Amino acid sequence: MTYSDDFSTSLSRFSALVKDTIASYPCARSPVAMTRSPGVVDVMGGIVEDSGSLVLTATLGLAVTASIWRVDGGHVHLRRAADGAKNGCDLPIAAFDPSGSAPEGLSALCREAGAEWALPSCLTLRQALKDGVIPGLDLGLMILLHSDFPPDADFSESWVQAAATIDGLCRLFGAPADRLQRSRVCAEAVAPLTNLYNLRAPITALCGSPDGSLLQLRFQPKMMCQSLELPAGVIVSAARTHLARPTTRRRMVDTRMCAEMGRRMIAQLQQHDGARSDPAAVRLATITPAEYVNQYRDRLPSRITGEAFVAKFGTLRGIDGQLNPENTYKIRSRAEHHIYENNRVHEFATCIVRARRNASPEALARAGKLMYASHWSHSQRCGIGGMEADQLVTAIRSHGPEAGLFGAKVTGGGEGGEIVVLMRDDERAHIALAEAVATAEAAADHTILTFGGAVGGAEFFQPPKLDGILGSPSAV
Repeated sequence: MTYSDDFSTSLSRFSALVKDTIASYPCARSPVAMTRSPGVVDVMGGIVEDSGSLVLTATLGLAVTASIWRVDGGHVHLRRAADGAKNGCDLPIAAFDPSGSAPEGLSALCREAGAEWALPSCLTLRQALKDGVIPGLDLGLMILLHSDFPPDADFSESWVQAAATIDGLCRLFGAPADRLQRSRVCAEAVAPLTNLYNLRAPITALCGSPDGSLLQLRFQPKMMCQSLELPAGVIVSAARTHLARPTTRRRMVDTRMCAEMGRRMIAQLQQHDGARSDPAAVRLATITPAEYVNQYRDRLPSRITGEAFVAKFGTLRGIDGQLNPENTYKIRSRAEHHIYENNRVHEFATCIVRARRNASPEALARAGKLMYASHWSHSQRCGIGGMEADQLVTAIRSHGPEAGLFGAKVTGGGEGGEIVVLMRDDERAHIALAEAVATAEAAADHTILTFGGAVGGAEFFQPPKLDGILGSPSAV
């Protein structure tokens, strides 16, 4: 079953909703800010962003649309349009004061109000105030949201909503914060909800290309954010399948911890070997597969308890308190994933460039093989994914490049049930994907949603005119 939305119709409906809501909550000062941020999918790399690796992301034809304006009074009002109804939450401005409140307190207020959906926006507003991205609130706010995401799809929705919120706030207050600063606000805001610090999703939701190009990102040792144009007639699609045993957030956090534990151990080995003097500068992404196999693999334990690790290396900065002394952590396999995945991402990008320049079907086929290798590594080395995801990837692979399906792999979101597909944008490929989905649906006995299209990041969004609204003739 293909999921899609008509964004022109959706935006028209949302504009009407804005006008209707302003009638009840008039603008205290103009203008009205409006923005839209798209769903995000990891194409290659994904969870290895902490290691200094290159990661490749893309946007999907899903979006969170937001409108924000100032209102009289001392409250922040949040409204969400869903299934024809509006869910609401009204919180005092004092709850967002970073000097007098904690994220946990704000989260508790949202949950007490039955508005857990509002958490990404509330925490983003608080973080933006804390970081000085926007000025203090001298008036109340109205934050109106609409999400195109179906209930059982993730595609980084929490970070996407946070991105829409920070972009709307910056438009409203004329804040000059750059995309990295805005992304950091989102990452910090959503981290308490997920225990994961994720920069790649909000920055893609903010500046993903509207033409379907991939986004090349690297955050360490210094920032890189560049487009990677796909070959003509090639697109990225995605699918969402249900897992009987979904990947938990705890597994994602443990995978990140294991990689950091492996990095710490390799840094110590390098010091012992006299290779490097600064352990903090060691990144798994800087280690080649050959270097890893020849010098470190057999010296890393395959497993270690949290207690044994802390006794030898101390606590892990940034994830203190999450390491369970009684748990056993699979250090070697998680570290391997980061090292080999970085190598795969760079080769994948090279293949895409070669395919675009030379119209090389061999390069696209090679890119697809790298995606299948990445899928295996996510599953076998990191435990991300499940049987149903494997069935879908296998069904896609059975059609092959000849049918226009080059590669597929699990992403880092959606509890391991979300799949990204590199394919041709022609009738034969779409039929092949539909057949692969039908095969996987029959095996799993449940519906699989597919998603296509690409939506530009919030930075590219041009708000419609809102003529006829007293004191607010247009949106920014």
